[in-house]
Amino acid sequence: MKNTLTRCNNLTGSQNQEFSLTSDSAEQTKQIGHALVTYLGKSVNIGLFGELGAGKTQLVKGMARGLHIDEDEVVSPSFGLINVYEGDKKLYHVDLYRLESTMDIETIGLDEVIFGKGLCVIEWADRLKRDAFFLDIRIHITIHGHERRVLRFSGGISNNIHEALKPFNPNKEIVWR
Repeated sequence: MKNTLTRCNNLTGSQNQEFSLTSDSAEQTKQIGHALVTYLGKSVNIGLFGELGAGKTQLVKGMARGLHIDEDEVVSPSFGLINVYEGDKKLYHVDLYRLESTMDIETIGLDEVIFGKGLCVIEWADRLKRDAFFLDIRIHITIHGHERRVLRFSGGISNNIHEALKPFNPNKEIVWR
């Protein structure tokens, strides 16, 4: 599959829609991240939402794999707040879990990352509150049992992204809302 898209939020054919799919393992969550990143433009901001252990970092590891970054190097930047990885394009991995105010967001230089070039993935994006206007795609991950996760995608979703993720629910249609 060839990447034929430009910046996700400026795509022709990109629609502000929502759909859900199911992952049955951490490995499958990584595969979803890999498939997703294949169809993203050069500068995209993704917000990840979900409780501890939902699989946010597993999804980022899959995105890293898709950008030819060693997924074993990808760790949640809970203490450093932002990790930067070099691959086919830069991957900015942000974790806002420990932040308590929007003032902290300005202090860590998040504005430089989200308006720069590269893929910016923000774990605990709910900490952004009203300042999340810049998110192109939002992914809410909920836990359904030991391994099963439901991933709900919303935002600027193109038909190519929809098609790339279809194999992860082979016996069902992806549910659009």
